[in-house]
Amino acid sequence: MAETMGELIKEGKIRHWGVSNAPLDYMRKAHQITPITATENQYSMLFREPEQGLFDLCEELSIGFMAYSPLGNGFLSGKANGNFAENDVRRSMKRFSAEAVNKNQPLLDFIHQLAQGKNATAAQIVLAWELAQRPFIVPIPGTTKLSRLQENLGAMNVRLSAAEVAEINHILNQLEIDESYF
Repeated sequence: MAETMGELIKEGKIRHWGVSNAPLDYMRKAHQITPITATENQYSMLFREPEQGLFDLCEELSIGFMAYSPLGNGFLSGKANGNFAENDVRRSMKRFSAEAVNKNQPLLDFIHQLAQGKNATAAQIVLAWELAQRPFIVPIPGTTKLSRLQENLGAMNVRLSAAEVAEINHILNQLEIDESYF
């Protein structure tokens, strides 16, 4: 794959290439053949697995990180109440089960407390936290509503100090978070 991407770059057909949910060893090998511009993986306060090696690799190799589901499919905004349309994939996600919601309620309470202190919404706090983790992280929240897009963009105006980020991460590390996805 990396060789093919390199050929396409040389031919001027593409400028950059990226991977999604790729293993670290694959990324390292592929990057040696044709430098990877970005990787896309899930990352949020609910799912912090990329902190265990992937971020270090991205930093080492200057690879951008695009975080999908930064709001945990709406869970972290506190606005996803489980009453989803029949065709909404979240109906089948374990993270929206009553058990997972109850287990993760302390996280939602914490986020809402932070939001009140910053005169922001829960979604803005979550996105601001993610933007503050590493300079190469770009969250890509999905929405179908203009009001949510405007709210999400407001996260760029929420400033978290290094001390606040460290405190948030410390508290997140203490919480027993259910990372159920599907």
